[in-house]
Amino acid sequence: MTIVCYVSGHGFGHAVRVTEVLRALCRRRPDTSVVLRTPIPRWMFDFDASAGCTHGFSQLDIGAIQTNSLSVDPHASLRAYADLITSKPTLIAAEIAAVSALRPHIILADIPAMACEIAVELGIPAVAMTNFSWDWIYADYVRDFPDFAWVIDDLRAGYGAATLLLRLPFYGDLSAFPRIRDIPLVARTARLAPATTRERLGLPRTDRLVLLTFGGIGTTLSCAPAVPDGVTLVSTQPPSQPGAPPKGARFISQGSMDAAGVAYEDLVAACEVVITKPGYGIVADCIANGTRLVYTPRGRFAEYPHLVNAIDAYVPNAFLSNEDLHAGRWLPALEAVLAQPSRPPAIATNGAEVAASILDEMLVH
Repeated sequence: MTIVCYVSGHGFGHAVRVTEVLRALCRRRPDTSVVLRTPIPRWMFDFDASAGCTHGFSQLDIGAIQTNSLSVDPHASLRAYADLITSKPTLIAAEIAAVSALRPHIILADIPAMACEIAVELGIPAVAMTNFSWDWIYADYVRDFPDFAWVIDDLRAGYGAATLLLRLPFYGDLSAFPRIRDIPLVARTARLAPATTRERLGLPRTDRLVLLTFGGIGTTLSCAPAVPDGVTLVSTQPPSQPGAPPKGARFISQGSMDAAGVAYEDLVAACEVVITKPGYGIVADCIANGTRLVYTPRGRFAEYPHLVNAIDAYVPNAFLSNEDLHAGRWLPALEAVLAQPSRPPAIATNGAEVAASILDEMLVH
């Protein structure tokens, strides 16, 4: 059985949750052949497919154009997607040429709208999985730039071709999809004990660990203040400025994590606090692993208040303004969140298994 997966290149959260679903599906159906079509590199999709996995570059959406991890340019985002639409016939034709010979049985999309249109051309089902869609995100921007209203219409038409939407928690307006099925949170749970993760990465055994994570661009250890004794600040993103990290801070490369056999969710679980901008992937990881969270605004993105509501409901947390983040005034927020007790997940986190079960059933029929 062959499944083609189209994954948005906007951040890594889309790849993370698709990976969890593919892992679960390959456990259920070891003969699954996976075809990844995405601008995200292959190494982000950490799963084994015994019948094979192929990866090819394909960009069918734009996401939000950002100058850094905390700022969005609405006009540039709309203009970029409008430019992409002008190439739609060529893009769809290229995708059909790339995958039709593989005789796929189903398309999984998170969440390029064009993927659903490709499925129609191939005569196979398209299953989307998301908690937000780009028509909803862009609708907020179109209020300021109404000349791009046609972009929303194009996106909604694409999503309207989906056979089924697997709707994740913390969702926005997904009315463009004609058939919706709710599933639990898709989240990563640590496989290593926190003490084992600390030992493998050479982290202090008794310090309170704080993870700084802002995705692929922007804020790094370079803006971190010196932390008090007994606290170690950790980041998997290298400092953007030369020189050693601040006192009490450690950079851990992806290579060193791979060599130590430590997954990102293991590091999240080993830390007492994560400092981040709210994104589905990191919020889900903190919920699933009982890790406290300090969050800062992420720019103009309609998903943000939905994720803040989820943080308030399920995670011990504290707010940190962008100004205080960049000025290094972190300690009040850290002290406030560390004073709160951790708590186990109060929401189901087995969404990957549920999604895999639904896909398996569709593959059978």
